[in-house]
This record gives sequence, structure tokens and C-alpha cells, in this order.
Amino acid sequence: MSPHEPQAILEDLLQQIDDLLEKAASTSLSAFLTDRDLQAIFERRFEILGEAMRRLERSDPLRFARIPGAREAIGLRNVIAHGYDGIDHRILYSIVRNELPSTRAAIVRELRS
Repeated sequence: MSPHEPQAILEDLLQQIDDLLEKAASTSLSAFLTDRDLQAIFERRFEILGEAMRRLERSDPLRFARIPGAREAIGLRNVIAHGYDGIDHRILYSIVRNELPSTRAAIVRELRS
């Protein structure tokens, strides 16, 4: 399977989200805000998420449209890549805790369809 096929992209998205959720589940916001290594991990995972969403948009626009937060993931990737010095890590943490679970559920549904 090519890494640019929708199924492979969805699997990659799921892996990135699962990694973020796992790390956030074992870390408080205050601990996260003082851990520069963990912040860098979150930033990188969000960059990958955004790039994978962009690939999904190009290869399967219908699936892309059914994933909540997909467009925002692309925008966040651009902010991280180009405005790295202005990242509010509270927002990244909040996205993982509050928004990625619904994104994950949609991706799982797409993988099953």
C-alpha cells in the first residue's frame, strides 16, 4: 500500500493521534508546560497530522470532509511550521484533550468503511 493511499493516510493519522492522547493522558497541563521535550513531540505530531490531512484532502476529499477538525489540523501545521516562536502550548494540550477524541472516532469509522 502506497503511503499516499487514503487507507494508509488514515492509519498514520490514527497512530499520531493515539500517541498524542497517550502522552496527554499521563501528563498534566502544568507538567506539559514545563517539559520542552514533550512540547517538541506534540509539535512534531501536529505537523505530521496536518500534512497527512492535506494528503487525505487531495487523495480522498469525501473522507476528508467527514473528519472533524481536518481543515484546522492543516492550519495548525502551518502555524507550527512557520510561526514556531508564537506557539501557545496550552492550545496544543487543549486540542489533544478536548478535540482529538472526536477526530479519532471519525478516523476509526472511516477505516472501518
